[in-house]
Amino acid sequence: MNALTTAGWTVRVTGLALIALGLLMWADVAPGLRSLHMLIGIVLVAALLTAAGLALRAGVKPVLPVIAIAWGLLTVALGLVQAQLVVGDGHVVIEVAHLVVGIVAIGLGEALVAAAGRRATTSA
Repeated sequence: MNALTTAGWTVRVTGLALIALGLLMWADVAPGLRSLHMLIGIVLVAALLTAAGLALRAGVKPVLPVIAIAWGLLTVALGLVQAQLVVGDGHVVIEVAHLVVGIVAIGLGEALVAAAGRRATTSA
């Protein structure tokens, strides 16, 4: 298993875990798991950034990796400030935005792995 495959699987597995934990917290079933959710989120973003770097190294056009890097930074920023943004009746909007940002991060990870894989296939 190469580094790009590992980064891709890390994005998939952590993404699934984050969605499950997020839904448990959203339903107020497991509010004490916030720190674990944040830690796993950081791992997901690290894997996304790793995939972006590896995709660049594989020769993928820089647009997608640069978007993924920016999106990873946005994901961390939103995750860190979400608690301050969630006030009053608008909290659902912020929570849904957080979910969407996370799902897009997972999708970007998938896209990076696919693009780098195609690049490796065409250059071989």
